Amino acid sequence: MPDATARPLADSSAGRVLDAQTSFGRARDDWRVFHGLLGQSAAMQALFRAVERLAPHARATLITGDTGAGKSSLAAVVHRLGPCRGGAQITLLGGDDLAEAAHLRESARGSRVPVTCFVPELRDLGMDAQAALVRGLIASADLPPGDGLHVIAGTSVEPGSLIAHNEVRADLVYRLGAVQFHVPSLHERRADIVGLATTLLRDACRRLRLADKAWSGAALALLEERRWPGNVRELRHVVLRAAALSDDAVIAVHTLREACGPEFDRQADTRQGGRGVDEGERLRVMAALAAAGGNKSAAAVNLGVSRRAFYRMLERLGA
Repeated sequence: MPDATARPLADSSAGRVLDAQTSFGRARDDWRVFHGLLGQSAAMQALFRAVERLAPHARATLITGDTGAGKSSLAAVVHRLGPCRGGAQITLLGGDDLAEAAHLRESARGSRVPVTCFVPELRDLGMDAQAALVRGLIASADLPPGDGLHVIAGTSVEPGSLIAHNEVRADLVYRLGAVQFHVPSLHERRADIVGLATTLLRDACRRLRLADKAWSGAALALLEERRWPGNVRELRHVVLRAAALSDDAVIAVHTLREACGPEFDRQADTRQGGRGVDEGERLRVMAALAAAGGNKSAAAVNLGVSRRAFYRMLERLGA
């Protein structure tokens, strides 16, 4: 039997996000899909336009953004559009790799063979590798577009701080900064959460070989409300867990809370300024109990949570 939270909600905001989910499924063309990256927010639209115009001409590119925001995904697009897209690809993770070192040595000698080097986290590179990148970029600077070395580096730390703490060579940062893209966090692109969650849920169901599922209105409202410190990566993991945990075609809010884990409750306490008790939540719980004549199971259904979650709410509120 479908969960009670699958029914239309009286709350207008929850109904709005449920309508948004349905509209996303019907009208995918309304979204800007940029080489597999999704985003209708102003921040993402500006990023897509900048990448489209600058990536084909970039010899060196620096991508900034919080952990999990999608820097590696954007780097793949930059390479796909970049001047060395037809050449070899290497990834520098900070360790010693003889094949990667050989490519960099050839680039430093002015080799015209196109090579794209991706550095996921700039500060993880040792000083020798940083020096090799600088030498390769210097040797490739006067080569025609499409020849020589192209470097795409990511960092979750403000570039100036990397220089100030002697973690990265200043000359490398300045060369990479010739073209710089910032991937906004989910906090900066909250308008994208519903569309991302809908797309990730469809992909999760396919990955888990499950029938297609949808979000309840209350679940979507919770997704929009959550802070997502781990950004898109964290959202993807939560969506995958929610898809696996739900036995129903519509994922209820209590299933999503379970998929979020105990961190969700800690975030809620933080939003309440450390008080640990939300007076608004207390009023909702008491009203639900009164409407159900004191029947806790019925009150849990009215609130769209499981009986176990409802008892946790009562315990937290001291009710």
